Amino acid sequence: METVKLSSKGQIVIPKNIRDDLHLPAGTEFVISRTATGLTLTPTAIFPTTSVRDVRGILAKRGRHLPPEAELKASIKARLKARNDASK
Repeated sequence: METVKLSSKGQIVIPKNIRDDLHLPAGTEFVISRTATGLTLTPTAIFPTTSVRDVRGILAKRGRHLPPEAELKASIKARLKARNDASK
């Protein structure tokens, strides 16, 4: 466990070994959350959030028709639910 100090400007420095272990390059943005015991820093997504519409057809093959977007969303939802249920 590392100890850091809060600067007069409200800044903290994440120790280099932790940045390296977590692959946090300079400029990484974080979401800060208040918890019952203190604070939590969570790096924001490296890739922007996308929707099914954004990536639909990216791996399409000639002659193959893609299902409607609603059907794709339902399939993704079912797979995520099955994966979550299996991890309980």
